[in-house]
Amino acid sequence: MVCHHGGMTSTTAFTIRVPGEMAEALRTHAFLTNTSSNEVVKRAVAEYLQTHGRSEAVEAAFEQVREQHAVALDKLADL
Repeated sequence: MVCHHGGMTSTTAFTIRVPGEMAEALRTHAFLTNTSSNEVVKRAVAEYLQTHGRSEAVEAAFEQVREQHAVALDKLADL
């Protein structure tokens, strides 16, 4: 990973692996919309996280707490 620090935001470069058909579709979409493949991926990730990220993070945190305190929660359930 390479971090670039400039201005107010920082960016991190990393490599992802996708099937050839997906890479070609990405390049085609980027070309047809006159944008970069990088911008298309950033928008897709941002949309995914906006839609799914928060609820999945909350569910994961809840599950972690539930597992860590399972004995205490079981005892409370019996009260």
